[in-house]
Amino acid sequence: MTETEKQAKIQEVIHSGRPVTLDTLAAAIGATALEAAHALPEGMCTFAPGSDFEKVWQRISQWEKATFIVIAGGNVIEVESKVAVGKCAMGYYNLMGGKAPLQGHFTYENIEEIGFVTMPFMGRESHFAAFFDKEGRCAYSFYVGREKHQLIESAKEQFLALQAEYK
Repeated sequence: MTETEKQAKIQEVIHSGRPVTLDTLAAAIGATALEAAHALPEGMCTFAPGSDFEKVWQRISQWEKATFIVIAGGNVIEVESKVAVGKCAMGYYNLMGGKAPLQGHFTYENIEEIGFVTMPFMGRESHFAAFFDKEGRCAYSFYVGREKHQLIESAKEQFLALQAEYK
């Protein structure tokens, strides 16, 4: 598939009215999720190197609320929460959130790139940080949080500032 064909297919899928993820775009153009993100139209995505993992996580932890999403085995797992800050130890980025809903240990060294994606989801404005592993898969994402189906304006502004920083 040529780049022009990829661009046309991506536009077709985005405007199909169906739920669109980086994985559905990747399947449509025969690529990895990371390659699909790189093929998004100008202005829809910027990238940070995986080496900026801690810096980016720190910034996301400043959002009022985020929705953490993992897609695995056809399942979509979502956790809405303020994101806890962590620290690197023993090969993991370990969350230090006490009783926060999102807990865990993240293999930060396996993150190749972080994409800051602006892409509609089911016709609604949507912004998210996608963490891509070394195989080009989206390991997980943090979506700008919502209240009563509306984006939280302060989180959106912080996301857009982060996206602009990596242009």
